[in-house]
Amino acid sequence: MLWLALLLPNLPLEALPTGDDGPRAVLGGARGDVLQAVNAPAAEAGVRPGLRAVAARTLCPGIELLARSPAAEAAARDALLVWSGQFTSHAAALEDDCLVLEIGASQRLFGGLDALLDRLRLELSVVAPTAQMACAPTPAAAALLARCQPGARVLTPGALPAALGPLPLRRLALDKRLIERLHGLGLRNIGDCRRLPRAGLGRRLGPALLATLDRLFGLAPQPLAPFRPPPRFVRTLELPAPADCVPQLLPAIVRLLLELRGFLHARQRWVQALTLELAFADAPAVVLPLRLTEPARGVALLQALLAQRLAQTALPAPVQRLGLSTEVLVETPVAGPDLLDAHDGEPLPVLLDRLRARLGDAAVVGMSATADHRPERAWRRCPVGEGEPAVPVPGRPAWLLHAPQRLRVMAGQPCLDGRLTLLDGPERIEGGWWDSADVARDYYVAAQRSGRRLWIYQERRPGGGWYLHGLFG
Repeated sequence: MLWLALLLPNLPLEALPTGDDGPRAVLGGARGDVLQAVNAPAAEAGVRPGLRAVAARTLCPGIELLARSPAAEAAARDALLVWSGQFTSHAAALEDDCLVLEIGASQRLFGGLDALLDRLRLELSVVAPTAQMACAPTPAAAALLARCQPGARVLTPGALPAALGPLPLRRLALDKRLIERLHGLGLRNIGDCRRLPRAGLGRRLGPALLATLDRLFGLAPQPLAPFRPPPRFVRTLELPAPADCVPQLLPAIVRLLLELRGFLHARQRWVQALTLELAFADAPAVVLPLRLTEPARGVALLQALLAQRLAQTALPAPVQRLGLSTEVLVETPVAGPDLLDAHDGEPLPVLLDRLRARLGDAAVVGMSATADHRPERAWRRCPVGEGEPAVPVPGRPAWLLHAPQRLRVMAGQPCLDGRLTLLDGPERIEGGWWDSADVARDYYVAAQRSGRRLWIYQERRPGGGWYLHGLFG
């Protein structure tokens, strides 16, 4: 097994809306006055985690101090665990600020460890820009390396002693009094402890140290509660600053879509309908539903469709918050395209989705067959992809005129640019009394002198005549 640790040192700060680019820090601790995380402008002014609020204001008078929000941090952790579902089937929160992913089984899927880590770095730059990574055969070792040596890779258990030995004991999750006792014995790093007899170390210092070392080196199991994605994706994201145009919204939309892709991979589902909600400070929320012709989970396609839908939407005020939720999930992807239907352009479902995003759902519709013998009532408009396929009827064309066109009659014969020749018929269609649109017609297949075939009928009621109703291809 190979574990990847994602350390989130600035999670208390990144879980909160950031506002402008000024110096900022998050307060926590027993009395709520100790800095837990600081942003870059605050760090440049000499402010660092662990200082008290009074000291921070002395060093940086204009600093903004925010109260820590455990609920916001938990939501941010869960969002990252959902996102990680595209890389692993086993992810968990090891500590409040550290996630671990088992990636040993995923390396071949992504083309090797280097390719997998490159993909992770690329997406982390969007979903968790300050995350630190490290790999090791145990989750505890990966987490410790992420804290002490970000970017470290230890691929085999045999390489753990050399990699962990120089790391300081103060970085272990041990009681401070135990750390002080170890320092009093002249022990400074993990290697110092491992060189001492195990039995004597346990008798003098208790079982906590040995249990921690055993988990680091894989000699004892690491209890983890694997994360299980929810049945439905619902995510709300506060924007760093109010956005009043589509380009300012796109980074947040991409982040939401990356998390959605992880959710879909983890649930082994594809999405066919989703909803984007725009929230404002002093205006009702705007809800933008998006329904796809075929299920999808690609970020680029969904981003393009949402951007197109947003471009057609007037924003009543700057957007402060985005919400993304799934409405329809399907278990399996659509079948691949037919070999004989291949073409150089984009697939038809993608084209239809782009048209609906640009023109609106009402402007792009499909057609469905209905159980009615009357030609003009044998079909109906329906949402794309939802209709029943038409059953071909021999002798009928696929192209009907919007309204039947009356034909001239010469010597009792219908004419259109000359006398028509009747090739087949009649097909008698009579009915419709139940909806006050009854017909009584005899249909024929006719041909012009040029050879073009037409579908015509003779009205059987008194005063009726001949009409052109359809054209054959």
